[in-house]
Formats: sequence, C-alpha cells, structure tokens
Amino acid sequence: MRIAVTGGTGYVGAHTVRALLSAGHSVRLLVAPGCADEPVIGKLAELGELDTLDGDIRAADTVTALLDGADAVLHAAGVVGTDARREQLMWEVNAHAAEAILTRAATAGLDPIIAVSSYSAMFPPPDGVIGPDSPTVDGRSPYARTKAYADRVARRLQDDGAPVVITYPSSVVGPAFHTAPGVTEQGWGLIARHRVAPSVRGGMAMIDVRDVAEVHARAMTPGRGPHRYVCGGPLVTFDEMVDAVQTGIGAPVRRLPINPALFRGAGRLADLAGRFLPLSAEFSYEAAWLLTSATPTDDSRTLADLDLTWRSPTAAIIDCFERA
Repeated sequence: MRIAVTGGTGYVGAHTVRALLSAGHSVRLLVAPGCADEPVIGKLAELGELDTLDGDIRAADTVTALLDGADAVLHAAGVVGTDARREQLMWEVNAHAAEAILTRAATAGLDPIIAVSSYSAMFPPPDGVIGPDSPTVDGRSPYARTKAYADRVARRLQDDGAPVVITYPSSVVGPAFHTAPGVTEQGWGLIARHRVAPSVRGGMAMIDVRDVAEVHARAMTPGRGPHRYVCGGPLVTFDEMVDAVQTGIGAPVRRLPINPALFRGAGRLADLAGRFLPLSAEFSYEAAWLLTSATPTDDSRTLADLDLTWRSPTAAIIDCFERA
C-alpha cells in the first residue's frame, strides 16, 4: 500500500516508517519545512520506496497533498513537552491538525487510518487499569489535554464506522533509529551522567519502541474496521529502571529515597517553571503521578489481535547504552 505518514522523523515515527518499508509498503513522508536534510530520511530511503513532502501540517493544502493518492495514513506527529509556553502550538498540532488529517482521511476513504495517541489520554482510569475501553480523560497538562482532544475526535470517527485504529503507547524505551532519543531516555540522562537517582515507590508501564512500530505495521491492513490498541508493555518499577541504567553504564548509581508526595510536588514545580522556561518533556506532575501510581495496562487485545509478544523493556534500556 501507499501510506501517508506524519511524524515519521521522530523517535517512534522513524521506527514505524522503518517497519512499514520493511513490510513492503511505500511511504509518503511529511517533513516540516527546513528539515528535509535530516539524516534519518536518508537512512529510511535506503530501506524501500520513500518520498517526502515538505509542508506545514497545520496547512490545509499540505494535508491535501499528503493524502492525495494514498491508500492509508498513519498520523504520529505531535508536540511533546511540559513547556506551557508552547500550549498554543500543541493545540494547533496535537489537536486541530490531527482532527483535520483524521477527518479528511475518513472522508477520502483511506483504510486504515492509524492515529498514534498516548496512554496519558486515558490516565487515570476509573478502574485502576488502562485498557482499550478506558474513557478519554481531560488531562492535567497542555500535552495531555490536546492528546485527549484528538482521541475524542478519533473515537467519534470510529463510532461513525470509519476504519480508524488508535494506538496508545506508554513510556517508550529502546535505541533510536537515527533520531534524537525518546522522551523517557532523556529523563534518565541526568541519572547516567551524575550516577545519582531518586528512589521512589512506584513504576510505569514501559514498551520497546520496536514493539510499537510492529503494532503499527501489523495494524496496517485494510478491511479490519476500527480498533483501539493499548501498547503498554510490562510494569517496570522505578528501581528496576534505575537498575537497567546502572547495568547500561557499567557503574553503580547512588539511590536517594524520596517520598512519593514530594516527588509529585517536584513535578508541580516543574509545571510551574514551564510557564516561564523552555523545559524539556521528561518531567512533569503528570509524569510523577503516573510513576508513583504504578498503573498497569491491559494489552491483551493488542497481543491477541496482532499475534505479538512484548520484548523486555529493561533489556531495551540497556540496549540504548550498548548502542550509544
């Protein structure tokens, strides 16, 4: 199939395009203006039939050109971060551009239409487990609110019978494919550099980025109708994550115990600072809340429908250091 892809030069998107090309699909990749010379594009072009389209995802004519002649679409573009100064951009890209792409793809009859969401769009779940039928929540950050908006759009299209497939990755780990590291890896960068880490009671669902890409590749089959696939992975405690970082760097990491409430408080301070400073995406109140809540995911439908078994996320963390 000829697949239109947004966000294909990002961490998860590059692995996904790699998997689609390896499966024999051709890809039309939307590239932001001025980014056509990024190394990842050349590396992806070596793997199969790839052409690029330079354009602003927020522009209607860009969306028209992207979808013209495509059989299917995978929408993975998004602005990630705790920097509240970028809230307007998040609404423009994460919410309204997503709405335009998904709606126009459905009108044009593309099949499937894969929308990459986030399990944060369903956190906290009412029953303590994030599953494919968990309701969309309002979110406590600009990122979560904009992802929730797009998730509601995608679910409305599903209710109307459009072949929309929504995926919900959790905390994604593993080596990058010629892109910047993922958000989670950026979060342990300070731990690796200074060999000091907080020790907090809790954990997060974590998944290998290559498994997320495989979900997208296997879901790229027409005629299956709407689906929702949680890509949570195993629940990894914070100490297990630090153990993996320690193994990866080959040196001990000092642990500093911290109360979960204080940890969440630090997340609130990070959110407050994000109103004035250009902070990165790895730490926020929502991230601290997710980590200390240790909320599991129900991936059974994903694994059964797509005949998958998850890799070890701690092995993926170690792999990041071995390939660095």
